Amino acid sequence: MTVDSRDYRATMGLFATGVTVITASDGQQIRGMTANSLTSVSLDPLLLLVCVNRNARMAPVISAATQFAVNILRADQEAIARHFAGRPQPDLDIPMIELAGAPVLRDSLATLVCARDRILDGGDHLIVLGRVLALRRAAEGEPLLYFAGAYRQLAEVSPVLA
Repeated sequence: MTVDSRDYRATMGLFATGVTVITASDGQQIRGMTANSLTSVSLDPLLLLVCVNRNARMAPVISAATQFAVNILRADQEAIARHFAGRPQPDLDIPMIELAGAPVLRDSLATLVCARDRILDGGDHLIVLGRVLALRRAAEGEPLLYFAGAYRQLAEVSPVLA
């Protein structure tokens, strides 16, 4: 049986994920990229992975960087997700700060700063393993989600009465 890549992508799109912006600096430039390919890999040592398309402008930056950050977006940060997904919005204010030596979004739901551990072959993507060095979490907030090709938000569900 042959699986069409478009069918594969549409099927995988039925797996709801959070939305992140990966940020890194190669010493010359700071780059950001929207990604939903984030996986916790190990608790000892603390490892996570992100996937970056080999043709993305982020690929050479994250390959050269010693550190990168994963910024988990809040529900009200869809414009930031779109901006870093290749739909630049020139008037959008995107405050950045430094955390543990990496450029990060100031107001994300959570941020993890990682030392680039290794880069593995993932076909048309790079699989970037990061060793978590630092993290911070917002006191409150809801996540931005991605499902079936669209940004989504959590919905309140009324409890069922017995």
